[in-house]
Amino acid sequence: MRRVVVILPVHNEAWLIGSVLGQVTDFAREYPDWRFLFVDDGSTDDTAQLIEDHISKIKEKHGSSNLELLRQLPNAGKATAIRNAVSKAHEELVCFTDGDLAYPLDHLTRLVTALDDCDVAIGSRALANIPQGNITTVRRFVGTAFNRLVRLVTGLPFRDTQAGLKGFRNEPAQILFREQVINDFAFDAELLFLAKRLGMRIKEIPAHVSQRHSYKKSRVNMLRDPFRMLYSLIRMRFVHRGIRSRLPAYEPQRTQPLQVEVHIEPNASMPKSQQERATSEV
Repeated sequence: MRRVVVILPVHNEAWLIGSVLGQVTDFAREYPDWRFLFVDDGSTDDTAQLIEDHISKIKEKHGSSNLELLRQLPNAGKATAIRNAVSKAHEELVCFTDGDLAYPLDHLTRLVTALDDCDVAIGSRALANIPQGNITTVRRFVGTAFNRLVRLVTGLPFRDTQAGLKGFRNEPAQILFREQVINDFAFDAELLFLAKRLGMRIKEIPAHVSQRHSYKKSRVNMLRDPFRMLYSLIRMRFVHRGIRSRLPAYEPQRTQPLQVEVHIEPNASMPKSQQERATSEV
């Protein structure tokens, strides 16, 4: 079984972290070889302390825990929190999902399965064909507009680049996050843009938002943020314009063919020249 790390970025989630910890703990028991890493992004409430206390209780009861906490101070944003966690990951597969569990945890097993034959796996709400009723009109409009902008500027074919549900093989993950420069909400699109430019194999899986998930109040500024979106995408294109000449195309590791030394006994009736030729052809 392949080792997996699941990164869960959190920031000021004390109001719901108890429910999150309960769900993650139950799921983690089913996958003892996986590591579940909460990354606290400089929370100013009790989020980090509550996670730490929960992990301590598990260790006291069972002697160990596959839940861990990484504190990031000061607050630096979701992209930086995930990047810091990825840089320390040693598992074969690296996944991240929203720390408020917007997506049911069983999506993670689908990500891992998808990574059997690709380098990057992403969740796509567009493939789920399930009405998302617990989302505001403003958030829906901004999400649709941003996706269209991403596809226009980057040429990416994906109808959903922003779902907080993505998985990587470790080597591609290290390459992508090392080259990443965008720290705002366009970082997901940048990862996919880089992956596509470097020839990595990308696969989409259907993803649906949990019906009990409650969105925080949107902090999107309809006058200012569209220009920030465009700036980030243009900057991304500019910074990575020569990446294919700077980095070789990614070549996935492949199983080496089995080499077996074959010894052929000379046939007395075969002329010597034919014996040599037959041996060389093998």
